[in-house]
Amino acid sequence: MTTGDSHPVLLISDNVWAREGDALREIAPRLEPVIYVGDEPVSDDVVSSIDIAFYSSDLWPERSRGIALSILRATQLKWLHTFSAGVDSPFFQQLLERGVRLSNSTGATASPIAQTAILYMLALSRNVRAWMKHQDAREWERHQFTELDGARLAVIGMGPIGMEIARLGVALNMDVEAIRRTPTGNEPCATYGFDQLDAVLSRADWVAVALPLTNDTVNLFDAARLSRMKPGAHFINVGRGELVEEPALVAALQSGHIAGAGLDVFAVEPLPQDSPLWSMPNVIVTPHSSGASPKSAIRAEKLFVENFRNFLAGAPLRNEVR
Repeated sequence: MTTGDSHPVLLISDNVWAREGDALREIAPRLEPVIYVGDEPVSDDVVSSIDIAFYSSDLWPERSRGIALSILRATQLKWLHTFSAGVDSPFFQQLLERGVRLSNSTGATASPIAQTAILYMLALSRNVRAWMKHQDAREWERHQFTELDGARLAVIGMGPIGMEIARLGVALNMDVEAIRRTPTGNEPCATYGFDQLDAVLSRADWVAVALPLTNDTVNLFDAARLSRMKPGAHFINVGRGELVEEPALVAALQSGHIAGAGLDVFAVEPLPQDSPLWSMPNVIVTPHSSGASPKSAIRAEKLFVENFRNFLAGAPLRNEVR
């Protein structure tokens, strides 16, 4: 498909079209948009003509069912771009098996997610939850806290999010080490392969997990691995909930082996009401929203527009999933 003779049919949300429609038409003047309004699937007489789709962040989660059903029924679909970085859902796998090209928005949320991970560290090291309780009760209560300066941080996973966590850790004067599948030498800290994971965990005061979910990372942090962490260390997870054996993490937090945790992702989402994680004073729970900033959404949209141009020109797509 080339820009000059293309007549693409694009499934796109109303919000993104309002912001990016002019730029997309400039790339492809004959573009035919199917503008997704509301939350119901696209009608049968329209969906069969769609060959490009953008699953944008404004559709998740409230409107995700309708857009997903529309995409799955688009039998002529050639390429989907998603706002997310993770593509471990069966939805994406089904499209790849059909031969649909898939690209993601890796990097678009790296900055806010990394800053949220640092927020967890600052809040847990200072026991901010206690300060907030005292504030609500109008109590003038003081407490001491530990500093991040000089503490040892282990970053597990060095994609864009992990790289940014490591960079911020270095900026805070932490002693940072990292684990990634294949160290490249351009990381902002000492970085090792997975064969050194347990050694790195054993000397870390803070462990920040930013791994994708794959067959070999499911329950990577099970009871045995958590037991190898330094006693009194803190655990941060902004990757995927299924990376962690959750009952084992709860047990390690209850015993004090792990002093606290900042968790944005969980094995079951929403986190069940009966989960003990909700009420633990040494745990910060956030609803899988560490990257939910308006700027993240805009960065993902701009990446889609860039890839739209590349797709029509026959150029390589950024962040194509193989």
